[in-house]
Amino acid sequence: MPSPFPGMDPYLEGFLWPDAHGSLIYTIRAALAASLPKGYFANIDQYLWLAEGDEEKRPTRRGEPDAFVSNGPTQDRPAGSVVTAEPTTRVRLPLPKRVRKKRYIRLIDTEDRRVVTVVELLSPSDKLPKQDRAHYLLKRNEYLGAGVNLVEIDLLRKGHRVPMGEPDPPDADYYLMVSKADEYPEAEVWAFTVREVIPVVPVPLRSGEAIALDLRGCLDKAYDESHYANQIDYTQPADPPLRKPDAEWAAELLKKHARKARK
Repeated sequence: MPSPFPGMDPYLEGFLWPDAHGSLIYTIRAALAASLPKGYFANIDQYLWLAEGDEEKRPTRRGEPDAFVSNGPTQDRPAGSVVTAEPTTRVRLPLPKRVRKKRYIRLIDTEDRRVVTVVELLSPSDKLPKQDRAHYLLKRNEYLGAGVNLVEIDLLRKGHRVPMGEPDPPDADYYLMVSKADEYPEAEVWAFTVREVIPVVPVPLRSGEAIALDLRGCLDKAYDESHYANQIDYTQPADPPLRKPDAEWAAELLKKHARKARK
């Protein structure tokens, strides 16, 4: 049974979002793979970074060390023969937090194995003014600067909207942005509310080629396969809470859904 909401289910944004994010990534990849023309394939990939203690530092990508040190003596200098100088001072380095990771979808041209399109499903940390957001915006700029098509999906009401250029899109609950490499810096934005259906949007490939993404169909599949209906208590307020008019509308919608389910 699909979600009772006509578009995005706001109850997926709370404690279920980590699981819903993963489920949606896989259902979106499956939907895209089924629609891709010959010459493309869809991969799920992830990027990693260390979230350091100093949140104000400019993010840098995790890489290989510049040099390695072995644990044995060299031929020219036996172990223990070097007298070291006294340090000028002792410092305390920032303690790294846990390694962060995020999954995204890459559409790849099989001819030259070039990434032509990236599909990003935003996480809560992408919309908070902390280092994780800076890491996402750094990756986003890399996509755009490298001439990669970008499809950005924001199904989260909480947090600060990521920059989407000028003029500002209309105020809404959710946003989909499609940046076509051959039209950059122009991009297309779809804004919609919790009361509206999720728009079907084009996913660009090579210039002049695109496939359709039915995000609502992907949501229905994830909702059903993950048994979210059994995990959500629709008698409680959504997290984060809906605006009062939307909360009243949702309450009536859920009452009708409950009566229909009992028949």
